[in-house]
Amino acid sequence: MMDVLAPVARHVIAPAWARWERSPYLRHYRRLLKTQFDPPEVIRQRQWIRIGKIVRHACRSTAFWVDRLGQVGVDGQRPITPEQFQAIPLLRRRDIQSHHREMLSSAYRGAQLHCHKTSGSTGEAVEILVDEAAQQFKRGCTLRSDEWSGWQLGERIAAVWGNPEYLKRGWRGWLRNALLERKTYLDTLKMDEAQIAEFAARLRKRPPSLLMGHAHSLYLFAEYLRTRDTPDIRPRAIISTAMVLHDWERRSIEDVCRCRVTNRYGCEEVSLIACECERHQGLHVNADGVYVEVLRPDGSPASAGEVGMVVVTDLRNLAMPLLRYQLGDTAVMSDRRCACGRGLPLLESIAGRVADYVVTPEGKWISGISLTENFAVMVPGVAQLQIVQETIDRMVFRIVRGPDFGPASLDLIRRLVEERFGPSVTHTCEYVDRIPQEPSGKYRFCISKVACRCHERGPRELILD
Repeated sequence: MMDVLAPVARHVIAPAWARWERSPYLRHYRRLLKTQFDPPEVIRQRQWIRIGKIVRHACRSTAFWVDRLGQVGVDGQRPITPEQFQAIPLLRRRDIQSHHREMLSSAYRGAQLHCHKTSGSTGEAVEILVDEAAQQFKRGCTLRSDEWSGWQLGERIAAVWGNPEYLKRGWRGWLRNALLERKTYLDTLKMDEAQIAEFAARLRKRPPSLLMGHAHSLYLFAEYLRTRDTPDIRPRAIISTAMVLHDWERRSIEDVCRCRVTNRYGCEEVSLIACECERHQGLHVNADGVYVEVLRPDGSPASAGEVGMVVVTDLRNLAMPLLRYQLGDTAVMSDRRCACGRGLPLLESIAGRVADYVVTPEGKWISGISLTENFAVMVPGVAQLQIVQETIDRMVFRIVRGPDFGPASLDLIRRLVEERFGPSVTHTCEYVDRIPQEPSGKYRFCISKVACRCHERGPRELILD
């Protein structure tokens, strides 16, 4: 079915709406399309210029950063050196919670700012204030990366997402969604079989170019289509975001929809961090918006191919500068250059949240992503699985059983527990009808109450296998 409104939305409605909003996001987007192919050394130089600007601004206008940067000899008068930058203590959630007012730039007190709230996987609520200029620049960055999937601005979107934002804006929100954003929603907070069926029926009537949503929610939708023998929804692009995308989820979604999945990584605090391009050979860092470090537990830079903790500096938000912010995620940096020709840095993969790691009695941390992959794939009859580490030596497995689940499955779980965690760790199995969602609509498949209590100190050793 031809989408006659798409070119009108792209070439007429979007520019007109941007002018009415006085938003420069399309101008940023067009420039970013060109600069993404700059050589890596040019991009690094541009990042360092932005770091210098944000550090000077933080020194001059925020009480929090005047004190913290002064500890490493940075006063905003002289250029910061790479050694000084790497000596800045990592910013953590508790710092933002405790010093929220002191982190707000005096230049933006009383200004209208965008409030980004998140509780994260650890349940620690954080509120970040973002200035309008930064918000619109981030919008341009996200549009650029979304189009790497094959979708174009103005084309229809099917969004498997909780709390549709446009519903909170009355008739203006409805009009904006109908003409510009063009999203059809499956609310993940109301994602039962009847809602999924109704969503699928709407997509058949108005086929979307892009299917996007939480990784596991996309997987559940794809599996619904597969089990009903109706895998007839064929978007041109798929974007998975907000959660780590498991390989088995990617395979299922791509098999059902006959379309490659583009994996996108970001967070509420700094927006887009990295995204796959059309080559799907890693995730390009949004280098014009953020500076990303991947660090070992001792704070030294991780080598290419080595899993480490993600630390991000927001290069655009002047209202509340975030320097060397430890997200609580883990990732693997790459030293390759993508075959697409873009000079943007690459992440090989996102390994998961530190709070989702399991801590062994020996003090080693094992990736929850790897664990759920292993158990879900290797154990017969496991339709869905959630691993909960209650204490250092006690695990709970919440299992949605498939038809092949039986004594052999239980025996294999027992052997895998001893092999992965050691003979001193006990476990119990709980059988459930489904794995519950978080209030955000996301799913968590590995919850370590041990790791949640100590994740900010950092693991002594990170293990992916």
